Amino acid sequence: MMEKQKLQQVNDSLKKKFLNKKLVFGRGFAEAKIVFVCEAPGPEEEKEGKPISGHSEKILNQLLRATGIDKNKVYVTNVLKYYPKDKIPTSKEIKSYVPFLKEEIKAIEPRVVVTLGNMALTGIGLRQPLDNIHGRSFNFGSYDLLPTFHPKTTIDNEQTKTLIQNDFIKLKELIKKPLELESEKETMA
Repeated sequence: MMEKQKLQQVNDSLKKKFLNKKLVFGRGFAEAKIVFVCEAPGPEEEKEGKPISGHSEKILNQLLRATGIDKNKVYVTNVLKYYPKDKIPTSKEIKSYVPFLKEEIKAIEPRVVVTLGNMALTGIGLRQPLDNIHGRSFNFGSYDLLPTFHPKTTIDNEQTKTLIQNDFIKLKELIKKPLELESEKETMA
């Protein structure tokens, strides 16, 4: 239960810092082995108070089911905790949420963090083009990072749909093997 208390502390800190924003907090299993980090809530997510919903949530659930991962045993969050309306968030705005994201991940202590999209990848601290590194795992100390595409990008794009399905197969393989030491892992220099 300690994880839930730590998550509540992170959420309370977010509320204090961003008083003028309607925040959407992470949801899911507080002791999850897998954390999915999305980019930012959209209007549907803001309305429902969920980090992912609608068609994107449906696709994520299908991917989880296809790889045999229980959707009730994962945690989903966003880098940005509010719906940015009709503007693209600045890098300064994104950076203001990153410490909270890191604390959120630290509270859960996952085995794997899966970033869904470019903003999520940048927010977690890896500044590489997603097209070049999706589906590859990177050791981030206490967890492995697996970048992939946001489920919404699979709508009307069969090529991306195939890529994300392959990345989820890699996720399944990744959670089965032991966490490797950083010196043994592929690192970005």
